[in-house]
Amino acid sequence: KMAISSTSEEKVKALAAELDLGPDRLWATTCNVTDEAQVKALIDGAVEHFGHIDSVVPVAGYEGKWQWAAEMSKDNYDKVFSINVLGVMYMLKHGGAVLSKQGHGSMVVVSSVGALVGSAGMAIYCSSKRAVQGLAKSVARELGPLGVNVNTVNPDGVDTPMLNRIGENALGTDMDEKARYDALVSGTFNKRALSPEECAYAICYLASPWASHMFGSRIV
Repeated sequence: KMAISSTSEEKVKALAAELDLGPDRLWATTCNVTDEAQVKALIDGAVEHFGHIDSVVPVAGYEGKWQWAAEMSKDNYDKVFSINVLGVMYMLKHGGAVLSKQGHGSMVVVSSVGALVGSAGMAIYCSSKRAVQGLAKSVARELGPLGVNVNTVNPDGVDTPMLNRIGENALGTDMDEKARYDALVSGTFNKRALSPEECAYAICYLASPWASHMFGSRIV
């Protein structure tokens, strides 16, 4: 059973149709995670629809503009941090309130390997993901005694449109898409990007009873 959201009504409806689970197993809505009232409505709506929730997964993210250190701007900072940090904070706040009242549950935050290694041209994005690590670790300490697990998944490049945008920013558009992709994944162990499904498997593990004694940990 899943409650899913997107800022785009068109996208969330398309995903709901693809999943084809029926209203007893799927609730879909729109939510802008930078708006606390909308995040609370998302959590409350899921509880109302299903009667309870077991796991909260903040996954919304934005890479921001490609800026070298000398070009960094407050506008870029504000937009990146509003989605990547404030959005996660609101999800942890309102999701955590429900789960701790229930006395059980898990929250899995999608962070980034950028939080650990940094990336030239992406200082603001990477610092936002580093902030997320501090949020998750601290909330894990608060909610662990109440029966709630909080952990993070820190993927490298995931094979989504964001990866292609990062490639264009980092390497330019003179290279074709495959050459950019090969360059982006050249530093990985298996020379390819992570699939969204592989990221989901890690999320499902941390959300499951198999990870019931993991708190403030990360899967890289």
